[in-house]
Amino acid sequence: MKFYRLSAAFYEQFSKYEEILTNENRPYYVLLLELDNLTYAIPLRSNINHRYCFIADNSNEMNKGLDYSKAVVVTEPEHIDTNPVTIRQNEYKIYIKREFLIKRQFSSYVSRYKKEIKRRADNPSLPVSSLCLYSSLKYFHNVLGLPDPENNAGQL
Repeated sequence: MKFYRLSAAFYEQFSKYEEILTNENRPYYVLLLELDNLTYAIPLRSNINHRYCFIADNSNEMNKGLDYSKAVVVTEPEHIDTNPVTIRQNEYKIYIKREFLIKRQFSSYVSRYKKEIKRRADNPSLPVSSLCLYSSLKYFHNVLGLPDPENNAGQL
């Protein structure tokens, strides 16, 4: 299990998308995970306050972990800065120990996201759930094989 940063080329291409995490002062570290022949980059975050995540540390009343809702699909190799990064050893041990659970949870998150998008495509009058509304996956419908939200009456 290795952690990386997304490259400047990634941020240049996706800078206009508000749900994709950007921080000019400090790039986000991401865990790369393969699922259904796609590479996802799941960011490490502090102070996560929703349920679409894996919490590795909640000391100091801050939930630190992997934020599934801000995961992106890496479509180009140059979107990854290949220099590995180091994270806190205590958190790294938790990620290693719970790797199977993380993969299972993230797979479930992606599956639920896809199901919700397809359900809304069939019935655009349905309300948008928080699962979809704040997800960075909405910018990757083309590679996920999902309907384009820009073409739906009930946009995300």
